[in-house]
This record gives sequence, C-alpha cells and structure tokens, in this order.
Amino acid sequence: MSSNQMSSNNEAIAKQGIMLHEAMKIWNSGILNIKNGYLQLGQAIHILKKDKLWRMMGTHIISFKHFCDKELHISLAQANRLEQIYRELGHVLSDISIDISKVTLLLPYLHGKSEEEIKDMLDGAKDLTIEDIKNNLKDLDGRGDTATDVCLHQEYEVLNHCKTCGKYFR
Repeated sequence: MSSNQMSSNNEAIAKQGIMLHEAMKIWNSGILNIKNGYLQLGQAIHILKKDKLWRMMGTHIISFKHFCDKELHISLAQANRLEQIYRELGHVLSDISIDISKVTLLLPYLHGKSEEEIKDMLDGAKDLTIEDIKNNLKDLDGRGDTATDVCLHQEYEVLNHCKTCGKYFR
C-alpha cells in the first residue's frame, strides 16, 4: 500500500471517528430530552391529579382514567408511572444521565429507598445493558430466578416453528 493510500485511509477513518462522535452526541442529547420529557409529563399529571383539574374538561369526562384514555391518550397505569417517576425520582434524575427505560425497570425496586440508595442504584445502572439490569434484579428479588449471565443452560426444550405464520409450539 502506498503512502498516499495509507494517508487517504487514515483520513477516512478519522472522518468516521468524528461522525461517530457526533452521532453519539446526538444520541445522548436525545436520551436527555426523553428523560426531561418524561419528567415534564409526570409533573403535568401530578398537577392535574393533585388539584383535580382534569374535572374541568367537562361532564363527558367521568373519571381520571377516562381523562387519561380520552384526553391524554395513555393508560391510567402509564399516567401513574409518569407521575411516580416525577414525584419520587425527579429531583434525583436531573443529575444522572440514564435512559428512561432503565428507570422504569428499576422503579419498583427504588420505592421506599433513601435518596442516597436511589442515586447509587441509578448511577450503577446507567451504563449497564437492560439484560444486565434484569439479571441484577433477579438476584435482588429473592424469588430464586436464575440470571441469564450465570445459567449453564443445561436444560432446554425444543420448540417447533411454523414457517408460514411464525408461531412457536411444542
């Protein structure tokens, strides 16, 4: 390979490195925007529920669940989860760069913990994969489930797969 070809190759690699860096900056900015969006949605729901403002939408709205379905276009469970994230974690999440899907996964395990414990759990999970977090939670919940990263996979079942519809069956 000539020195011109090597120089051209190095320039191409450097350009790709810069493009990768820029794409990851965009990604991380998007993660931050999603997290902040969740917190804003949770704050709005908190205000709507606390002051029962949803009742002002009119007599056609018969319950908060109905309001969520018809006006917010989300389920009551989603509304409650958004509010819970805002109420219990909003003050902590502003300092931690973490994907909201990880927060949602950890939410049941964070309830009732001290602020320091919450920060530690979120900070420890921010760089883990979803699978790693699920495995760690299996260790925590005490139900005896085996984490996928320690299972020897000695027992398995063979499933048949329909090539037409894609269904799996025994």
